[in-house]
Amino acid sequence: MERNRTWDWINSAVEMIPFGLLAGFYGEKEVRITKLAEEGFCFRVSVASEILKLQESLRLCFYNMKQNRYQEIAVTPDDWKVEAQTDFFCSYAVAVQQEDYRQAVRMLFGQYDCYIRLKLEEDDSGLAGQMTGYPAGEDEIFADSFREQMEEWFGTETKRVPDEAGNCERDGRMEPMETSLEESGMEKIGARPERRQAKPGFALELDHPHVYTQFLNQELDEFLAGYQKQYPAFRDWLQDRKPGRIYIGNAFCHLLFPETEQLFALLEKAKKELLQVTFTFSYVREYQLVQTEKLLEKLGQWCRKENRKLEIEVNDWAMADMLKRDFPELIPCFGRMLNKRKKDPRMAYKKGSRECLRENSLNAEFYQEYLSQEFGIQRLEWECCGYEQKFPDPAAKMRVENHLHLPFYQTNTSQYCTLYAGSAYGDRSVQHLLTSCDKRCEWQAYLYPQHLEMVGRYNSLFGRDHEILERAGIVPCDLEKTEKFCKQNYIGRLVFPCWM
Repeated sequence: MERNRTWDWINSAVEMIPFGLLAGFYGEKEVRITKLAEEGFCFRVSVASEILKLQESLRLCFYNMKQNRYQEIAVTPDDWKVEAQTDFFCSYAVAVQQEDYRQAVRMLFGQYDCYIRLKLEEDDSGLAGQMTGYPAGEDEIFADSFREQMEEWFGTETKRVPDEAGNCERDGRMEPMETSLEESGMEKIGARPERRQAKPGFALELDHPHVYTQFLNQELDEFLAGYQKQYPAFRDWLQDRKPGRIYIGNAFCHLLFPETEQLFALLEKAKKELLQVTFTFSYVREYQLVQTEKLLEKLGQWCRKENRKLEIEVNDWAMADMLKRDFPELIPCFGRMLNKRKKDPRMAYKKGSRECLRENSLNAEFYQEYLSQEFGIQRLEWECCGYEQKFPDPAAKMRVENHLHLPFYQTNTSQYCTLYAGSAYGDRSVQHLLTSCDKRCEWQAYLYPQHLEMVGRYNSLFGRDHEILERAGIVPCDLEKTEKFCKQNYIGRLVFPCWM
């Protein structure tokens, strides 16, 4: 073998290319590339795996940012030597004269240099625009208010209300919003509900104090008429339909759960309207453990008195543990905070397939079986997520039921409320644990660029899945499509929001 006479390129080689851009393999062994040049490269291994002779071809995987895929090149060393050796590792220098290797190195250097320059010179939007085609110019287009944003999303037929001076904030500044609906159940133990809801059933989610009060003060028909005025897009699908269930509580904020007196008033109202009930609990803070357990005891007593059962959406493992021990009348549902997956409105601008994201832990039968055996959980709460997800087939001998919340999905939640910090202190970073608040999230929200289809509500950020309503046959209304969608995905219930 003809040997290289000079190794000067080692001193001018680019060091420590990020592993995501360049990966190296020697046989079945993965190696770390420490230096890269057109004339060759250096790689490092532990002393325990010291290589005595490069008899096998090395494989290098170069990431192509434009094609969003890796290019694998088999490299046959023209020459090699030990570059450095310590008590902890051994580094080898490999000389290469292959033309395909040199072209791949030039491509990588060019793209990596472009990325670094954009990172230094552009803001985040500009960088994303150059790298992924993100429409950075649209980042300056906002709705003027939360109400206008909802009008655009759902065709709300209401008049716009002028903003209050100084209260409008976009992409991190508060925005006032109206919440009036004025303009616009329980399972028996050993018996079926009096009203049988045709499959697939649907439910309304009451998750903030104003809508609790609104539901209590109106007859169900009046409440539903107001709901259809607020959400004209749902009107055709909701025509002549009534929910078979209501959800009470907020999955994301521990301070938006109704007070005990109001909670039992809501229970009685649901009983009167022949509605089944799911209580949604968020994470349980340490100071809430005792009071939460006492509340569960009261709900259990109510169930025994009324000969009924209630669903509990569980978003905290402490809650799951409480329910499995002492409350057979309370049926646990696997909550949205526990049912995790990757979801972000900006994912639409990222290149590459999202096929691998369609499944999560619940697609594993053994996990379904564990939840059933350990906690008695066979009812699963899901959110739409901005792309098609694969709902799990029920594990053998199990009767898993999926409940899909749409069209919003949570992307971020802070137990130290970001919105309160930004509103009360003018700085979102000044966060601390709140044990009480003035519920300002009912009239304030964060607005984001319209093309992102996201909004900051409560202590969370939510995206809107603009495709799920069509896939589920809701907008435009297609009941056959809805039934087919639910049957294919084992969905027993669709859950609609009551945000306004």
